[in-house]
Amino acid sequence: MKTINYRLQQKLEEVFMVEPNNLGATFATSLYHRLTGFLKTMPFIFVIPISFITAIILYIIFGSLLVKLVSLLQYGF
Repeated sequence: MKTINYRLQQKLEEVFMVEPNNLGATFATSLYHRLTGFLKTMPFIFVIPISFITAIILYIIFGSLLVKLVSLLQYGF
């Protein structure tokens, strides 16, 4: 029984072992870490307003065509 638990524990540690993100350039990596830090702590503060503003802009640009497309997609799925 111990060997099964030990093997399972080793597999779990293997799965959860994630290397830090490295984008190659140091400035890009530091910028990435600063930007994703906000999304990891408070994602909805950024995601909801951005999606709302994007929806309004798309509605202004495409108008009723966007409503028809969304309705078609809603009935399709």
